[in-house]
Amino acid sequence: MKIRYGFVPVLALGLGLTGCAGGGSSSGGSPAPAVLPGAQTLAQGERPRDDENTRAAQRAIEEADEAATEAAAEALYRQALTAAEAGIAADATNPRAWRLAGEASMGLGDYVAADRFLDRAEELRPIYTFETDGMRERAWIGLYQEAVPMVNAGDYEEATELFMQANAIYDRRPEAMITLGQLYAQLRRHDEALANFDRAMEVINSDVVMEMDSATVASWHEQAAGIPLTRAQVLADAGRLEEAVEAFRALAAADPNNMALKRDLATLLIQTGDNDGAFVVYEQLMAGPDLTPGDYYGIGVGYYQANAYDRAAVAFENAARVSVNDRDALELWARSLVIDSAYAAIPPVAERWIELDPNNRNAWLILAQAEQQNGNTAAAGDAVRRIEALTVTMDDLAMRRFANGGAQVEGTLTNASLAAGARINIVFTFYDMRGNSMGTANHTMTAPAANQAASFQVEFNSTEQVGGYGYTIQTM
Repeated sequence: MKIRYGFVPVLALGLGLTGCAGGGSSSGGSPAPAVLPGAQTLAQGERPRDDENTRAAQRAIEEADEAATEAAAEALYRQALTAAEAGIAADATNPRAWRLAGEASMGLGDYVAADRFLDRAEELRPIYTFETDGMRERAWIGLYQEAVPMVNAGDYEEATELFMQANAIYDRRPEAMITLGQLYAQLRRHDEALANFDRAMEVINSDVVMEMDSATVASWHEQAAGIPLTRAQVLADAGRLEEAVEAFRALAAADPNNMALKRDLATLLIQTGDNDGAFVVYEQLMAGPDLTPGDYYGIGVGYYQANAYDRAAVAFENAARVSVNDRDALELWARSLVIDSAYAAIPPVAERWIELDPNNRNAWLILAQAEQQNGNTAAAGDAVRRIEALTVTMDDLAMRRFANGGAQVEGTLTNASLAAGARINIVFTFYDMRGNSMGTANHTMTAPAANQAASFQVEFNSTEQVGGYGYTIQTM
């Protein structure tokens, strides 16, 4: 599964226990005083009582902890659980029976059941919390660390189950909630993603931080920094567009120089039918300094989707001005002009497009249509003849620039007149923004059957940002 939101982090393994009884402080300090958050002294509650069932459960748990094999340990934990449940049935007010049932369930890996048993034990005897908090957190850390390699290996379904169990047994740390929210976002389980993000923020903004060392709290805030953006993206992906608009408005207001946030906001406004609001955002963006070709291209796509083809043409023109060989911007500039019936402006744009993309049938058709409308019938006829002479055509070309340099181009090739199986070599040339060649990348393929298309993908490695690309085709 690919990461949709680009956000799942590398998870830290260095997790410390909080300063609760039964666990050391992550900062190595003194044990916490005998109070819980809010400095509330706990009542002792019901007196724990031993009977035949609780003694049997305790013995089985101790033997399971020393068992030589997992199978033997599991059998003993099951015995312990059976005995503890019998103790609960005999006396439902005995906190010891409930606690032992929780410990046995943890040994069996059923942390949801363990949480339920321990909750009742703590309710009957609140002072148990001094011990069970440490027990819960140690289990949480074990589950978290077990899930980390699964996340890094892309096994999100298994990792999700472990993080869910971790949150069930201990809900006073946000790390698993944040990561689980991210994983649910990848799995498009939107409501569960949002719920985990919200729970994580509740923990981070609660008195729990008073128990943690400063390094741990700082790491929480660092992990939570991306939650608002991911949450906004989840809302958009879930189709909750009005909520997503408000979320992106807040993000853009907090980071006014972030072009991507404003483009996303404008895109959402268009999807909600608020074209005027989107255009206000785009105009603000267009007036900004140092826009990249990608910035102009994104704005142009927004205008294009809103049927504002005259404005789209201006944005794509700017993209092709900043990067003279931006083939993708030239195509949409020409398409915007033809839809806007701006035929006089098309020929020079279409010719720049064709120079980079000579086998694109649509480019020649747009040029032919424009020349015909402009009264240049000879030029229109020549364009039509060029179309008829194409042995293969190129379609759906698109380039993705890599953030650290280089790019990827994908598209389709359709066989117009070659014999099926003929060898085809496509030589892509990549350019910087001034139009200087940065290098080439070859893609060799066999011709599909007549009038059939075949997809391709090619990558160009470079440490510099790519401005544009073009190609030539050789048949063998």
